[in-house]
Amino acid sequence: MSRVVYTTFTDTADQESLRAAHGVRPVAAAEEGTGVNALPGGVYGFTYTPGLPNAPLFATRRFRNYEIHKLASGETFVIAFADTETARRIESASSDLGVRLKPEPAGDAATLVAIPYSRIRQHRQYAAPNQDGFLVTLGPVSTGLSGLPDHSDQEPG
Repeated sequence: MSRVVYTTFTDTADQESLRAAHGVRPVAAAEEGTGVNALPGGVYGFTYTPGLPNAPLFATRRFRNYEIHKLASGETFVIAFADTETARRIESASSDLGVRLKPEPAGDAATLVAIPYSRIRQHRQYAAPNQDGFLVTLGPVSTGLSGLPDHSDQEPG
């Protein structure tokens, strides 16, 4: 019988910056297992069921868990990784778009994306830990919903 060994997950600098920009804290021990819909704004946690309105959040990242942010405003985001071209398409979609997202950087999927729940049109009701990503259909972009920090007003360099 073989033994499965999971590695320790290291957050990327982009994930840490996005948490700060979103103003979220880790879900508290007393809140763990609570559906994101029932949690107060300003929290983040990890789940195997990204995109569900009542996805239970936990403070500790597990193998292929997805990060979820619930902003103070109540808006909820799936935080994931995609390849550069997919990330570009997510940011500029003018019609529904099917994509595969990964819970952590892997291969070409190294670009952080923040997907508002409001854009999710269709998805599987779960993301099994042994699957190669989360398949989701997103609606078109609405102004101000990217969730990623806007650096357009900064000077280059």
